[in-house]
Amino acid sequence: MTLTGKLNKANMGYDMPGDAPLYARPPIHYRFAEAITISYETDPDEAAKLLPEGLILPEPATAALIFVKYPFSTLGQYEETILCIPCLFNGELKIYIPHIVVNNDIPQAAGREIWGYPKKIADVTISKEFDMVVGKMERPKGNLICSAGMRPETPVEEAESGIGVLSLRVIPSPEKDAPPSLMELIEVPQNVTVVESFSGPGWVRFHADSTLDPWHKLRVKQVLGANYRVSHMELGFGRIVKTY
Repeated sequence: MTLTGKLNKANMGYDMPGDAPLYARPPIHYRFAEAITISYETDPDEAAKLLPEGLILPEPATAALIFVKYPFSTLGQYEETILCIPCLFNGELKIYIPHIVVNNDIPQAAGREIWGYPKKIADVTISKEFDMVVGKMERPKGNLICSAGMRPETPVEEAESGIGVLSLRVIPSPEKDAPPSLMELIEVPQNVTVVESFSGPGWVRFHADSTLDPWHKLRVKQVLGANYRVSHMELGFGRIVKTY
């Protein structure tokens, strides 16, 4: 008797491998996430080079470096560093993510495959030292790419939902010299419940001129603000807003 394959779209799992998916289906739930965000003015020419076609860079050009510690999520426990750029899409303010790293392969795979977040694996640490919260990112370990820190001082009130986050999902073609099989701009809404938030003095530095991780190109002209936040979050499905 000849048997044929039985795995198809109707009976396979949400992701690969089809009979034993790597990660949970969205929404992904987070509890008591700790984040420090340092916003700063940066080089407009370098920022524009990182934005996909269709996005507009406001002036003065700004960026933000974010370190996040997730003590619990339905993707597991992990730490993350995000470099993002405020921009305009169809006249509305959005946040675009050109670089992001994590220290756990499950959120790396889910982030890249579902939402198009360009996640790499790196060594990320977030610690409390004296009266400060400090984040460091190394890639590889021992090669410090960036660091940031701030002293939480003043409680601030924050809205529970923020600006939409944009990412560029690119799937390369398996064929030689072919363009990408898929290139999509994806927007994911922020769904955040703020537990507490503080502003205070902060700093950010880029340490390595790495050709593999060129975060340093978004150089710091001046720090504009620093924030420490504890929150619960829900990362749901996004929507494709542009296909290239």
